[in-house]
Amino acid sequence: MNVAHIEEQSYIYGPGCRFVIWTQGCSIHCKGCWNQSMWAFEPNTIISVETLFEKICTEIGLIEGITLLGGEPLDQYEESFTLIQKCKHAGLSVMLFTGYELTEIYAKKMTGVFDYTDILITGRYEEEKRTLNHQWIGSTNQEIYVLSDHYKNYQKIDTNYIEISIENNGSITILGFPDESWI
Repeated sequence: MNVAHIEEQSYIYGPGCRFVIWTQGCSIHCKGCWNQSMWAFEPNTIISVETLFEKICTEIGLIEGITLLGGEPLDQYEESFTLIQKCKHAGLSVMLFTGYELTEIYAKKMTGVFDYTDILITGRYEEEKRTLNHQWIGSTNQEIYVLSDHYKNYQKIDTNYIEISIENNGSITILGFPDESWI
């Protein structure tokens, strides 16, 4: 699997504490995308699904589930699907962000993810519909689908969520959808 970034514990990319994986490579290229550095399909960090799953398993007990986003996770469908299946079988919840619409997922025959995904976010980021006030989506055209009973009673709270991490070496990571004036 070609991976752009991993956060082993995050609270803003789905319910509870999550292991978050940004995939490297995106064929969609939404105008104004925050993650343009993740568009290229050249290898970034290549990790086998099995090794990635083992890394996720070291966080079981601390995390509620995984979140896949990117780049475009469904551009690595086989790897993403295998990882999602493994995580669900391990008792973890799964949240998947994709720029594809439901009709495209059906047309590309990638519907297997529906059976193993608890929350699915679909739709391209549309810069002219940007929002900083909706939990989990970057533009108001994007759709949130709860595909399992796991989160049927989850109460989404719309606001702008960001996380700021300061590492021991002084490096700073900002996650979420920060307004440019915050950076």
